[in-house]
Amino acid sequence: MKWWVFILLPFHLLAQESYFNCEDIAPQNYKVSHDIDKIYHWNISDGQILFNYENSITVQWPDSTGVYIISVYTTRFNCAGDTSYHEVSIEKCPYIQLFIPNTFTPNGDECNDIFFIKGQSASDIEHLAIYNRWGTRIFEVNGNIPWNGENCPDGVYVVTVLIDNRMFTKSLTLVR
Repeated sequence: MKWWVFILLPFHLLAQESYFNCEDIAPQNYKVSHDIDKIYHWNISDGQILFNYENSITVQWPDSTGVYIISVYTTRFNCAGDTSYHEVSIEKCPYIQLFIPNTFTPNGDECNDIFFIKGQSASDIEHLAIYNRWGTRIFEVNGNIPWNGENCPDGVYVVTVLIDNRMFTKSLTLVR
């Protein structure tokens, strides 16, 4: 995690932070010292300014990784004044986040008919395999491809997932 704050004059942003995109990032507040005679001009490189009141703003940063810049400069009597820049870093989540269901019901009622792995890391799945209770591989794909349980009886199966050179195993119950 690196922070760079450039202060050109005695005027600076009071908040500093870094985020991991493991979950939704709550809106953040930023504030600089206030002078009644100054007009404040805020700018962000990405995201959305939700609230702007003179020397303070509320920003909703994007969920994607990257370094985003927030800047503010002032004018006083139509002359340029103080300027401040701040970097906000949103980094890739250091944890693997998968939701591997433990049951699905491929009975044609359009509810829970397909086994599919979800979660923020689901798109990073390199290999997926499903085995029956005798250890026979019945489904195998590279990536996160849905499985409909076709031609498989009710029972317990084993799911293995390879992601970032790490293997995850979980049991899966098929109920029709």
